[in-house]
Amino acid sequence: MGFFNWAAPAFNRLADRWSPESLDQIAGWLRPYVGPDGRLLDVGGGTGALARRLARELRADVVVLDPTPEMLAYVPDEPGVSALLGLAEEIPLEDSSVDAVLVSDAFHHFRDQRGAVREFARVVRPGGGVVVLELDPRPWYMRVIVAVEKLLGEPGAFFTPDGMCAFMAEHGIEGRCEPVKGPAYRFTGTLR
Repeated sequence: MGFFNWAAPAFNRLADRWSPESLDQIAGWLRPYVGPDGRLLDVGGGTGALARRLARELRADVVVLDPTPEMLAYVPDEPGVSALLGLAEEIPLEDSSVDAVLVSDAFHHFRDQRGAVREFARVVRPGGGVVVLELDPRPWYMRVIVAVEKLLGEPGAFFTPDGMCAFMAEHGIEGRCEPVKGPAYRFTGTLR
């Protein structure tokens, strides 16, 4: 996590990168699971920039889970948004305590992806959702990004869309992967 410790100020300055259209799109993927007054867990949510906007858009409580105190220091102190220090592989929440989990551009950073998905299945209520926004590693420029991440000490453990769908299904989260923009795709699944 060393990279994210020293990079937290830069992430805070650049974190609010979602256009109104992309925010509407993400909220739309989450609405079948998270209604008003619902509870969303933003795993690897860093500075909370997306969480803050989703809390307003969904009229729900959003908990930002991140292992880096320097990132969580930027999570806004406002109604509907809270910060929680912890790992995706050891989520410090009760069983079935959230309506959905969102992971935006962070899944490839998890050192124990199987453990993380087991935790998603534990903390999400039955019938709840898991939405993962990730990058497809197949384009040539993504292979460069993977190599750079590994040089920085990050796992760089990217899944192809088909691989992500199969991986989630192995853990009881049935869903589908769809392209979003560029090399990005989203997995949207429901906890069986």
